[in-house]
Amino acid sequence: MNKTAVWVAVGIVVVGAGWYLISGHAGNGAAGANDTVATVNGTAITRGQLTQAESQIASGQGLSATSTAAQAQFQSDALDMLIGQTLLGQAAAQAGITASSTEVDAQLAATKAQFSTPSAYEAALAAQGMTEDILREKISQNLVLNAYLEQKLNLSTATATPAEIKAAYDQVAAQQSGTSTPPLARVRDQVAQMVVQQKQQDSISAYVAQLRAAADVRILIATSTPAV
Repeated sequence: MNKTAVWVAVGIVVVGAGWYLISGHAGNGAAGANDTVATVNGTAITRGQLTQAESQIASGQGLSATSTAAQAQFQSDALDMLIGQTLLGQAAAQAGITASSTEVDAQLAATKAQFSTPSAYEAALAAQGMTEDILREKISQNLVLNAYLEQKLNLSTATATPAEIKAAYDQVAAQQSGTSTPPLARVRDQVAQMVVQQKQQDSISAYVAQLRAAADVRILIATSTPAV
């Protein structure tokens, strides 16, 4: 891996900017995919959704959700992510947040642009067991969540101070002990972005925890994630 590349890596967040993008592995076609694994204020989370979320998290870490000893942790993290997304979606709906067709069309076009040809895009949809209508719905949901979070938490106002940037740089450098690391001057912008993203994630996580504490969340499968 390019040594500078490690400085721009960020973890899976509750609502990733591109969580709907076509990557990872489909799970909706598997046996039992429609089985309910949890409910959030009566809204069901299915086995298929959980499988896809597990693959998303594993892919983000460069691992396989089916061949690693961390599979149980992937399931716990994936279920937490889906519960958080559901809670935020419910809160956004109550707040009357919607996404316009123009916004959805623009994001769909950006997604298609990631593929070299229309046939490659269609193949990716097919590999995921998705249709374009399903993708549009996922895009719409993500736009709604991002708009709601910005309205509620003012995420765009998060900043990184010089001291925070230096502390984050030192932390990553310590984790890369024994390998050469780029000087701070070369990666300052990437480290600043990492600090800002972490602040945004912390704000989202704290808010989701508040929503979850007041919600009726029922876990219907064996997992290390505690039921609320």
